[in-house]
Amino acid sequence: MVKLQTNIIDYSINHTKNGLTILVLLLLAHLLTFSHHASAGKIVKWKDDQGVTHYGDRVPTQYANRESSELNKQGVMVKQHKPANPQAQAFDIAKVEQDKKDKALLNTFTNAEEIDLARDRNLQLDLVAVEGLQVQKKTSLKRLATSQSYADSLAKKKKPVPADLNAEIKANQAEVDKQEQQISERKAIMEKTRKRFDDDKARFIMLKNIASGGGATAEVKPLVSPTTVAPITSEPVKAPANGANTSKR
Repeated sequence: MVKLQTNIIDYSINHTKNGLTILVLLLLAHLLTFSHHASAGKIVKWKDDQGVTHYGDRVPTQYANRESSELNKQGVMVKQHKPANPQAQAFDIAKVEQDKKDKALLNTFTNAEEIDLARDRNLQLDLVAVEGLQVQKKTSLKRLATSQSYADSLAKKKKPVPADLNAEIKANQAEVDKQEQQISERKAIMEKTRKRFDDDKARFIMLKNIASGGGATAEVKPLVSPTTVAPITSEPVKAPANGANTSKR
């Protein structure tokens, strides 16, 4: 019995010694790593995904956006890096983009009237398209009215309406609906174009006032780049001829 207890005590002591040995070795390795980087002149401290602290001469790429510290040879922190504020970064990016757009705006136009001319130029093509669609719609409405009138006359005479006539009425109505949708889409595009140039014009006037000392610092306000504006020309755009054959019964 005494021998068994002695064996248990010896076993516990040996395992305790082994555990302490491992702990001491880990601490020594940690200190040696720290000393190595200290001798190199620059020590950087950071934590990984598990929260384990590491030392080295630089922070790994995957942890570049995390908090880190730079230590001197004595292990005293001399510099601390904190993650950048996402909102501040977004603001800086927006400001750089706005500065580019402002520069392009000032380089493209010399006065506000030129912006109006560019707006009219960009609107002209859509305006011609709307006019053409309206002519087509008018023709389609005439066809629809003719077909519908003929069908109504048959109904009054209590005669059956032919299937092909019903199909024609349905096709004419679908054509009118399609043209109305296209007209609405074109008008929506024109409205966006007007707003884009109105924003450019307001921004241009504000920048000119600031340049002449008559205004405050320009605020960051996203605008469409004026570099996409079509060249200003005096040549009119002719509307395409629109017409259609009407069927008679």
